Amino acid sequence: MRPSTGVGFAVVLAHAAGFVALAARCHGTELAIDTSAADPVPAGLADRVMLTDDAPPGPGLHRKRWSVMYRGGFERAVGAAEMMGPFQDPAVTTCTGRIVVAQKLLDQIAVEMKKQIEAEMAGEGIIGIGDFERVRDISLRWAKLEAHYEDIRAVGEAPDGYVRAVVRLGFSRVDVPVVIALVPNRATTELTFRMVTYAQLDFDNRALQWVSDKLGGDKLATRFARREVDGLLVTALAPPPPFELPGGQTLRFVYCGEPAQIFENVSGALPFAVEIRRSGKNILPPKRGKAKRAIIASDATLALDLDLDALNAIMYELWRTGFLDQQLAQAGLDRAFNTHPIVQELLTIRMSPVTLAQPPTLAPSSGKLRMSADARVTITDATAKTVGRIWGGLDFTFAASGVAPTAVDLGALELSCERTATILVPCYAELVDTIRGNGAEFHGALTQAFTAILDDLFVERRLGASGLPADLVIQRAVPQVTQSGQNASLHLDLHGALHSTP
Repeated sequence: MRPSTGVGFAVVLAHAAGFVALAARCHGTELAIDTSAADPVPAGLADRVMLTDDAPPGPGLHRKRWSVMYRGGFERAVGAAEMMGPFQDPAVTTCTGRIVVAQKLLDQIAVEMKKQIEAEMAGEGIIGIGDFERVRDISLRWAKLEAHYEDIRAVGEAPDGYVRAVVRLGFSRVDVPVVIALVPNRATTELTFRMVTYAQLDFDNRALQWVSDKLGGDKLATRFARREVDGLLVTALAPPPPFELPGGQTLRFVYCGEPAQIFENVSGALPFAVEIRRSGKNILPPKRGKAKRAIIASDATLALDLDLDALNAIMYELWRTGFLDQQLAQAGLDRAFNTHPIVQELLTIRMSPVTLAQPPTLAPSSGKLRMSADARVTITDATAKTVGRIWGGLDFTFAASGVAPTAVDLGALELSCERTATILVPCYAELVDTIRGNGAEFHGALTQAFTAILDDLFVERRLGASGLPADLVIQRAVPQVTQSGQNASLHLDLHGALHSTP
């Protein structure tokens, strides 16, 4: 904790002492909210209490806040959080995210294809065509059938689009242009492609036509197409890999059955879902439905889109498995507070590790994303112990262009104490006010922490599989948020390049 924070604590002590002295001379109705009662407000305060909602609108965590203003400008408040629906159903696999592969990556895959074809066909000779010399040219494009009528007879149906490879094989007597179409099948448990190949030649000689058909069909399909094209595309379009959690549990992303989304010469995308399971506390992640998404940046290699439902499902799973509580314990907020010299010398209170009573949720708020959290902490003062309910909010600000750095700020912080399991009272208000007032100190630390998380998740990650000629190495991740009404999505442009495997 910085020196300025220590000065803040000293100011808090002075304010607290003054308030206690003033309160000892005053009498009135105490703000004690009975959350189990139909009318939770004490009768003596019914005309003075202001009730507000400390959360953005829509499904997710909401906090009722009862506050009263006292003479001298003192405000006392109590709050209770509740998860509001509708909720996501674990029994229904709903597409809430997608992987987007840019044309830029197909161009890189084409370079790898050329190397592999030339290596595998070196020394090949075919009667009537001559000896193989080299690949004259090659292209690999995202395609829609309506833009390539010449493919209709061979490809048949491809309503969602396909990947179109054109390879001009140079032989000593003639060049053979071969078209390979990879049509994605609906992905429920895994992504597969239906492959069609044909040579763009029309020979009068039946023998040469037979050679052309064989070259354009089985030969190329078995020699390189499935391994170099199919394999790399399946790897690139697959949902994010499982995230291993402590205790043998896993955060999983799965195929969800929606069709691929292909745009001619631009990009191809495949939707996916976050796998969720029921918790023992009968709590589920909120549901907002499909969100508007950003388009992939012109210089990006891949992109990852996560709707709010995907983000909230991820937070729910990390909470359900205990991962978030373990991370909070490792962060040591309690140790930092308890061992601070000012606390050691001047305060008698100590705090336990912070735990989350409900999964944090994200919602759009004034052009930002607000992450709201409902946590518990045990506050010890000598031999007395009190359960504190912490309401916190982090505000994530993303530049519209995705160029400026992401900023993270402390957007909300409130503390209520349990007199009983259902009766809540104000407590340690001055301490909370001081921490909240020093929010600027949290800005740098929180922003740096979020940036580090993005780097850990994506930067220098290798995407590949055994047997493939190259891996995709991610070098940079650029986030941005697209908001529409009470919904939003997080878009991550991933910049990377293919690197040949050893």
